[in-house]
Amino acid sequence: LTNDLIGGSSLMWRYHHQVSHHIHCNDNALDQDVYTAMPLLRFDARRPKAWYHRFQQWYMFLAFPLMQVAFQVGDIAGLFTRDTEGAKLHGATTWELTTVVLGKIAHFGLLLGPLLQHSAAAVAAGVVGFTACQGMVLACTFAVSHNVKEAKVVEDTGGEAWERDWGVQQLVTSADWGGKIGNFFTGGLNLQVEHHLFPAICFVHYPAIAKIVQEEAAKLNIPYSSYRTLPAIFVEFWRFVREMGRAEQIGDVLFPRHANPQLA
Repeated sequence: LTNDLIGGSSLMWRYHHQVSHHIHCNDNALDQDVYTAMPLLRFDARRPKAWYHRFQQWYMFLAFPLMQVAFQVGDIAGLFTRDTEGAKLHGATTWELTTVVLGKIAHFGLLLGPLLQHSAAAVAAGVVGFTACQGMVLACTFAVSHNVKEAKVVEDTGGEAWERDWGVQQLVTSADWGGKIGNFFTGGLNLQVEHHLFPAICFVHYPAIAKIVQEEAAKLNIPYSSYRTLPAIFVEFWRFVREMGRAEQIGDVLFPRHANPQLA
């Protein structure tokens, strides 16, 4: 309900995030988070390169405030196509699809309701400020966790991610940051490794779980990436975005060897 009220869609989020992103984390063909920023932003060397990507580490700060708008457009388009980036809406009921419409009505009602008491200019300023702030916060806290050098397995150009253990895939394609403090302010989204491995467990337990995961990863010699603070990982994220804007494209296989596109 909260997701719908602030402008998202709980149904669309379930499919394009929990189905596409969580199951196929950083998979070049099936993780919508890898390719939906294209062609404006290039977060992966496996994606096509354009001349303007060379400057993306700078203009991304102009694009991030529009993230919420992109979600709105994607939600509405998906309602008509029965499809989201990375996953089809298999199993969605008529009532669930109706909640997308009702959620948008409620959201825009909250945004535009002040027109009854305030000027259009004042309301417009509030809407723009809210949308830009929400987009910037979402982008700066979400993008960093899967777009640092150690969270990209550049060899995965021909379906290797499909052949890797699902749990291992979450570790090698995610990075934590912020510890307990970040966990409090983001509801556990800063601890992306644990968020991916245990999405059904309340986030208040993630800091304790993170210690266990890190110890077990060390025993099995599996990489486990963690940063102390958001600024620390954001610096690495900025450097990675700069590098991706300059890197030549790796490979040309956009669909895994064993993938069935009908299930994507």
